[in-house]
Amino acid sequence: MRQSYKKTAIFSFLFCLISVFLWSENSGICQEWSELKIRLLPDSSFALVEVEEDRKVKHSPHHDANGKLDKEQLIYVLGTFDSEIWVDQANRESARKHLINHYDKFITKVREKGLRPGSVNINQAKLTELVALPQIGTVLAVKIIEYRDSVSSFTTIKQIKKVEGIGAATFNAIKFYINVD
Repeated sequence: MRQSYKKTAIFSFLFCLISVFLWSENSGICQEWSELKIRLLPDSSFALVEVEEDRKVKHSPHHDANGKLDKEQLIYVLGTFDSEIWVDQANRESARKHLINHYDKFITKVREKGLRPGSVNINQAKLTELVALPQIGTVLAVKIIEYRDSVSSFTTIKQIKKVEGIGAATFNAIKFYINVD
């Protein structure tokens, strides 16, 4: 009986400790990073950390725990940046500039490589591949993936026009570079 009580007490203590850790801070939006992974990241992994009433509000995680830039995550946080809630709006532009600086360096290298016709499978492409397409920025890249994940895969390349923000001009700019195979 006493052994069972000890185990219950230890379990309860650990549960409370983990609960306090997990729900004590607010963190930014993430694509494939778990909430626990985000909470374990150092402050330097975020574009900006605000403090509100002794609570940290972390925005736009884009570096992993080792400080390495995660390009997929960078594109995702830029593509969803407008949904972030800020304690101080002045910090918003500072964070955006920080993220865009990283993105500009990345996209310059991507564009130097160029694209081959039919090289981007829109049913499997990652964000880093989608932003390489002409006229597809971070927001449209995120919308393509969200459409693909929530509505359906594309059976023809023309179906990409169902994604909000992709009209005739954008489709004409990308149609030679995309496929659905």
